[in-house]
Amino acid sequence: MKTTIAIEGNRFYINGQPTYAGRVHQGRVIEGLLFNSRMINAIFDDENPVTVARWRYPDTGRWDAGRNTDEFCAALPLYARYGLLGVTVGLQGGGAIYDPDVYDHYINTAFYPNGELKPAYCERLRRVLKAADEAGMVVIVNYFYWRQVQWLEGERAILRATEAATDWLLDSGYTNLLVDVMNEFQEGEGLLQSQRIHELIELAQSRTRAGRRLLVSSSVHPQNWLPAGRWIEVVDFFLPHGNDQTADQLRHEIRRLRATPAYQELPRPIVINEDSIHLDSLEAAVDEYASWGYYSQGYGCGGRWKHGRFDWLARGRESRYEELSGFQTIPVNWGINTDEKRAFFERVRQLTGVSD
Repeated sequence: MKTTIAIEGNRFYINGQPTYAGRVHQGRVIEGLLFNSRMINAIFDDENPVTVARWRYPDTGRWDAGRNTDEFCAALPLYARYGLLGVTVGLQGGGAIYDPDVYDHYINTAFYPNGELKPAYCERLRRVLKAADEAGMVVIVNYFYWRQVQWLEGERAILRATEAATDWLLDSGYTNLLVDVMNEFQEGEGLLQSQRIHELIELAQSRTRAGRRLLVSSSVHPQNWLPAGRWIEVVDFFLPHGNDQTADQLRHEIRRLRATPAYQELPRPIVINEDSIHLDSLEAAVDEYASWGYYSQGYGCGGRWKHGRFDWLARGRESRYEELSGFQTIPVNWGINTDEKRAFFERVRQLTGVSD
């Protein structure tokens, strides 16, 4: 184990040095940022025998959770060579497909109904942490996804799941990780909403091993970056999502977050760990000294709404494995195999100055 993530002020440090140390690109400071990508389904599986057939690989005709994780791990050194330092991976994944007959019924969760952890998910996550550690990368581990929380037995199970996941991460010994408790919490009074999400953040922060605790936050829904609640005071770093915004709107939201009393009193890194494939938003984030996260859903995701500014509903899933688009619609080709992926990774390489 060789990769450690830390925060000093509004900058990230890896192994005691600021990320992208000394790097300035066209007058913009890159040092201290954390370019990242949403790879939320890297440890995905489905325990529902009715829906699992929807995830079959086109080249084998069957779903294979181990293959999905192994191919992701194998891709990490390639991502790192382009300067990517972070990936977000979920214990309950994210939207693999949005057709209601599937989305409402597939079961992808690392937690038993009582909040205890499932060993198979832990083993796949361990492989991810190990591969990222060896590549010098950071894993942003997301605990809860709103559509999969339904499989947990209420608030007591959510609290137990938070404890179990945090303890497991600490016991793993890996130090190349950050925590995103709830994917896109929104305004509200529930345990996974803005008025109480601080309870889970503080619970995760309170678990320690030999005096060490994890760096914890929770990602915020793009429709409202500043919902009321104590969360803004307790997060170790900010995790807003930018999916629904133009580049100019993103600039405005970053400035609005920085103008809050909570930020002014305690500046912390701003990490957009889900946005889009639109590189004008990447540029806007860099202009405002915020880390940016690529989000490429992939065609064939179904449903009835657009995912940000890009129309992933324009056509169906590709029929050949080599052509599979995106990093979220299952199954995934984790390679840099499309024009959109290549454009993102090449721009990160240019910004960071990383070369083979």
